[in-house]
Amino acid sequence: MAIDRAEARRGIYWIGKLLRHPPVIGRADESSNLKRVRRLARPADSVCGIGSFFPYSSEMSAPLDFLRILAERLRLAGIRFAITSGMACVHYGLQQTTKDSDWVILPEDFIRFRELLADLEREPRWRVSYRPIFGAPLESSFMMHGWTSHLLITEPDGSEQKVDLFGKPPRVRELTNDPDDPDFASREVVAQMKKTDRPRDWPMVDSLGWQSVTRSKIEAMVHLQDAVKLFSVWTQAEEVQRNTAKARRPLLGLLATDSDADRLDGFLRIERLIWECVNNERYSIYARAWKDFYRAWQKQADFVWPLEAPFAQQHEWVKSAARRLNLPPDPLGDVGREDILRKALARAKVKGMTSLENLSLVQPPLTELLP
Repeated sequence: MAIDRAEARRGIYWIGKLLRHPPVIGRADESSNLKRVRRLARPADSVCGIGSFFPYSSEMSAPLDFLRILAERLRLAGIRFAITSGMACVHYGLQQTTKDSDWVILPEDFIRFRELLADLEREPRWRVSYRPIFGAPLESSFMMHGWTSHLLITEPDGSEQKVDLFGKPPRVRELTNDPDDPDFASREVVAQMKKTDRPRDWPMVDSLGWQSVTRSKIEAMVHLQDAVKLFSVWTQAEEVQRNTAKARRPLLGLLATDSDADRLDGFLRIERLIWECVNNERYSIYARAWKDFYRAWQKQADFVWPLEAPFAQQHEWVKSAARRLNLPPDPLGDVGREDILRKALARAKVKGMTSLENLSLVQPPLTELLP
C-alpha cells in the first residue's frame, strides 16, 4: 500500500505536538482538553493499514500544516509572534476549525517579516500577495497604531491561506503568549481581542475566562460573562485579587453588595453593549479612512490594483500610494479616544434603553477599551 508522505508528516507533527504539550487534567478546562485529545487521537483512514494520530478532519489539515510551517520560519528569523483569534480558539479547544489565520507580530519586526515573505516567494511555487482589500501596508508606522494587513499566501500545492496580521491588536495592552505553547497568544490576549461587536465572539470570551480560573482568578474575573460562574470565582478570590480585577472591570464592584444573579446578568449585558459600541466606533474609523484612501487612489491615472507582481514590488506600490494619498497611520489618535468613547456611550444608552448612571456603574476604563 502506498504511503501518503504529506499525511505521514502531518501524523508525526501531531504526535509530537501531543507529546510536547499534553493536556493537563484536573483544570477548569479539562473538558476542552479531553475533547482535544479525542480529536487528535481519532483514527484517520489507514496509512500503512493502521489507525494513527492524524487529524480526522481533512478540512483542518492544510491550515494547521501552514501554521506549523510559518511559525517555524518566524522562529528561525527571530521574529516575535503569536497566533491569535480563531486558530487560538482551536488551540484552546473552543472550536473545531477556522479557515483563516490571525497573527500578531511586534511592529519593530515587520522589516524582517517582509524579508521573510520575499525569501518565501523565491522558493518554487510559493506565492505571496496582498489581498484586494489589504488594510494597511506592512510598515511599522501603520501597524503600531492598530491597522491590520491582509495577505494571501499560496503554497506549492496550490492551497491558499488567508493571513491577517496585527501589530497592535485591539484592546490588548501587552502581547503575552501561552506558557504551554508559545506559538499561540495567551488566553488573556485572545479574550481581549474577542470583545467585539460580533455575537459569536462572546461565548469564546466567557470560555477563555473559565479556563483561566486555576491559572489566574484575576483574568477569570475580568473575562467571565456568566453571572453564576462570576459569583463563584469572586467568592473564592482573595481581596487583593478582587481589587486588581475590579480596577480593570468596575462591574465587579457590584458583587460586594448585590448577590442577585438576574440583576448581575442585566449589568453584564449593559457592559457588553459598551464593548460592542466602542468596537463598532473604533472599526468604523479605520474603515472610513481606508475607503477614502482607496477611492482617491482609484482616481489616479496610474491606478492598478490588484497588481500582478512579486510581493516586494506590491509592497512598494501600496506603500507609495498610502503615503502619497495620506492614509492616516494613526486614525484613532487623530480622532481622539475620549471622543470615540463618548459617542459609543451615547449609542449604548439608546440601544440598551438604559441610563448614563447604569452605564457608569459598569463602564470599563479607557485603558481597557482603547489602550
